[in-house]
Amino acid sequence: MELETILTSLLPSIGAVLGVWVKMSTEVAKLKGRVHVLERDRSEIKDLVKECVEGIQELKILIARKGYDS
Repeated sequence: MELETILTSLLPSIGAVLGVWVKMSTEVAKLKGRVHVLERDRSEIKDLVKECVEGIQELKILIARKGYDS
């Protein structure tokens, strides 16, 4: 009888711990997903900036040639 009383009193605590663990696991999974998206976006932005810099360099060369030819 005493064991049943102890188990009955521990059940709400065990349920609460399990609930917190599930909630934290869900939050960690969401954060991992967000980090992945941010890293992918950062990579895309870096590629776009590289393209812009290359385009600007080409424009500089074309403008310099145009000025030299005139």
